[in-house]
Amino acid sequence: MTEDMVLFLMAGAFATAALAAVVGVFWRRQRLIEFALKERERTLLRLTERFGAAPEFQDFASSPEARALFATMDAPAAVARRLLAMIAVAIVLLALGGGMWANSLGIPADADFNLLADRRFARWWGTLAAAAGIGLLAAASLCARLARRWNVLGS
Repeated sequence: MTEDMVLFLMAGAFATAALAAVVGVFWRRQRLIEFALKERERTLLRLTERFGAAPEFQDFASSPEARALFATMDAPAAVARRLLAMIAVAIVLLALGGGMWANSLGIPADADFNLLADRRFARWWGTLAAAAGIGLLAAASLCARLARRWNVLGS
């Protein structure tokens, strides 16, 4: 096995492990969200059983404690955090793409074929990362504009 093949296999194993870790974190997060929603539904069911008359429930529903209880997962702060996360990932992708492009530009006059192939490979990945960053930035901008128009994000 050549050195390049070992390096390629190591990079593949690292990418697979990173992908598995990301999937595990998001799966665990989704399970926690589902648990929180089920617990919230149980609490709301107990509240509706406790308050038999409508005026009592209206008094409770207008209290600050009830507002915190009835807050949804898509509160303006949650939407803003998601948009900021999208923008942060877009900035990282743009920086990565720009760095790869900058790395691929300086080719010495006595460059061999392998160096040219490496630079072409870096330029390809740089273009891909920059395009993904630009697309994610455009998607975040569109989502923010729609959220403001629909009064989900606030003013």
